[in-house]
Amino acid sequence: MLTHKGRFDPTRFEDLTVTVDFHCHSACRFCIVQEGMNLFKGVSEDKLRAAVADNARSRRYRRICFTGGEVTLERKLFDYVAIARASGSFEHVRLQTNGRMLADMALARRLLNAGVDEYFVSLHGHDAATQDNISQRPGSFDEAVRGIANLAELGVCLMTNTVICTLNVEHLSRVVDTVQPFRPVRMEFWNYLPMEDYADERDLVAPMSKVAPEVRRALGKIRELGIEGRVKYVPRCLLGDFAEAHDDSQPDVVIAEKFYDAYPQFACLYEAKCEHSDTCLGLHHPYVTKFGWEEGRLQPTPRTRPFVEPEDGLWVGSDRPGEGMADALDHPAWRALVEGVAPRNEARLSAVRLTRRTCSFLFEHGDSSVEVVLSARDDGAPALTRTPSFNIHYRSVAGPAREKLASIVRDAVKTIGERDPGGMVLDRRKGLVGDEAARRRPSGRAD
Repeated sequence: MLTHKGRFDPTRFEDLTVTVDFHCHSACRFCIVQEGMNLFKGVSEDKLRAAVADNARSRRYRRICFTGGEVTLERKLFDYVAIARASGSFEHVRLQTNGRMLADMALARRLLNAGVDEYFVSLHGHDAATQDNISQRPGSFDEAVRGIANLAELGVCLMTNTVICTLNVEHLSRVVDTVQPFRPVRMEFWNYLPMEDYADERDLVAPMSKVAPEVRRALGKIRELGIEGRVKYVPRCLLGDFAEAHDDSQPDVVIAEKFYDAYPQFACLYEAKCEHSDTCLGLHHPYVTKFGWEEGRLQPTPRTRPFVEPEDGLWVGSDRPGEGMADALDHPAWRALVEGVAPRNEARLSAVRLTRRTCSFLFEHGDSSVEVVLSARDDGAPALTRTPSFNIHYRSVAGPAREKLASIVRDAVKTIGERDPGGMVLDRRKGLVGDEAARRRPSGRAD
């Protein structure tokens, strides 16, 4: 079984990203959706309505984020925002955008009035020369900065994102200087992921010997300014005093499933030795191919518990700008499925662990424990039993009280079966859109 490093985990269970288009008026040299640009379709209105209706029932997601391509070019964007807001099931609606169209204050104000309250704006250079070279579009820097200024004037939740590559790695602190007058809630730095160019023929993958010190320098400025910082795809141990900024998590994404065919996998030489390997992806394979395992540079934090290869990924909180990574919630709807089981069996329900694929209940009785695990119903997969929503099994049996643990499992299975209302959602995959999301390309011949 692939570890979470091969399945794009860990996840932010409360956030849903919806890809609404695959068109853009920039042509960033490192674009991770470049392969799908003008090939994949955005998510259809029917698919969106289904996802929104599911959330209205389950209240699974707190936030919906619309992205692309460039999301502000989508002619149905306001319709999609209206669908999300009308459901009443999302606390926040976010756009992930290059910000260029937001240089038009009328558009920015219209989006705010429509209910978009969070904006995640890409800015990959500190000046026009750097940004326009990366985007391959003259004027893109000036437009993005005007867009950021308009959002700051409107008082929305503003965040920025900078993709780190060889073209800007020496200027990350200067990006902070450019953005800080607009007082963003958060600045994020994502190390470049090669989605097509695994051999890095474009020479965009920067070595950690350059990336790590420049990221730390930028995070130092951010901390002094009171701005929240986040870093993805740079090993946690290379962030030094800024390790709390590390965040390799991603939300659930409604996107063409084939998009992930080219997604790079990750690994770390010290996975079994490091305390943080559950949430730190390590290095992506193209990086390892080019620069090696960095065994002399990485400094794993010694583990305080035995290493167990993860089966389902890990809950790592929710995206709450300005508040840091939120703690795991109590998940009351899921806890209610087994309410009463523990006291009836003189046991304790010590954890409810919710990931994209599973919900597990950890029961403890003295020195003994067992996990009862729910996964999405699949009649073709092995299971102890099935309910309308779930396959149920148990695992991690530990301690001497086997008869008592068996009693707990029987009680939990019976109780979940009685209380499962049907329609509680656990996903078996991340992408939710199949072959219908691909556009037909011309055959190149005359008929």
